[in-house]
Amino acid sequence: MSLIFTGDQKSLAETVRRFVAQRTPMPKVREVVGGDRAYDQEVWSRLAGDLGLAGLTIPEEYGGVGATQADLSAALRELGAGLVPSPLVACVLTAGALLALDDEEVKRELLPRLAEGALVGAVAVSEPGDRRWIPAQPATTATGSGDGVTLSGAKTAVLNGAEADVLLVQAAGPDGVGLYLVRSSADGLTVRKDKGVDPTRSSATVTFDGTPARLVAGDAVAALDHVADLANLAIAAEQCGAMLACLTMTTEFAKVRYTFGQPIGAYQGVKHKLADMYNLWALSDAALREAARAADEEPAKLGVAAAAARTLASPGYLAAAKNTMLLHGGIGFTWEHDAHFYYKNAIAGNVLAGDADYQQDRLADKLGV
Repeated sequence: MSLIFTGDQKSLAETVRRFVAQRTPMPKVREVVGGDRAYDQEVWSRLAGDLGLAGLTIPEEYGGVGATQADLSAALRELGAGLVPSPLVACVLTAGALLALDDEEVKRELLPRLAEGALVGAVAVSEPGDRRWIPAQPATTATGSGDGVTLSGAKTAVLNGAEADVLLVQAAGPDGVGLYLVRSSADGLTVRKDKGVDPTRSSATVTFDGTPARLVAGDAVAALDHVADLANLAIAAEQCGAMLACLTMTTEFAKVRYTFGQPIGAYQGVKHKLADMYNLWALSDAALREAARAADEEPAKLGVAAAAARTLASPGYLAAAKNTMLLHGGIGFTWEHDAHFYYKNAIAGNVLAGDADYQQDRLADKLGV
């Protein structure tokens, strides 16, 4: 991806944008988050199956589309703009982890099902009391060998952990840190859905008590480092889409809301805030495009670029969402208006897969500072 979308990416973005408007507009999002579902199953089936988003970056040999990270980024912007609840990011990270590992048997079993949306996966890495998203030395442990491996410990903030059919769990085993495959039906597995600030995003706390698991062959440390990059890229894409939605919504409101005989957009106090929102979005968007380009063309630069994109997009979105509420006046704070959904999403997204300090530390590490 360059600073200009390709024709295919424009077409994909338009298709997803139209789907969001027709199938999961904000009234539909409100209906889903107001119930007991994490997402609408029909919407997810169509996103994954009809639009092929779940398998977009999975190679064709494993049943996917074989598209680029930039293509996925274009789609995630539109889903972020609509705050669409779905397990897409969790499945993308699961597929990314599997592709970075060397276990051909597990790949051929799981990737085609992930690609068609028939299977929901989750990556379980965060642990209680550890501020890092991916701890270097996990407290969760694996004992045994071969078919007799069991896990003990707990993982927190597992994205779509309550909906996942399979979990990839980071644990300390006899031979070092590994990624272990756990089925949702496994004995000794307890899943408790979190009560988060963002109703459009599902996460869970997962506990393992002698839970049967299978070690997935490959370099788990390198795979998780890659997953951290993919998480930053995906979340930043959603945040850039949501930032633009906030800017568009607020700009339109500033044109039609009158006070003292003039639209509020005529006043400097409003114009300056809108200009600030635009600048935050433009900087984040440029960083995201560079990260997506690096992912496809210069993978060695992805770590730096993805962390930089996230370092800009997360606080930028938080500021933009806050201004969206403020500039809408009293109505922006009410349940009846959509602005507070974006603000809650921004608050949660600011710490998802690592907070601002974690991202800055990661960027510094990648730069060798």
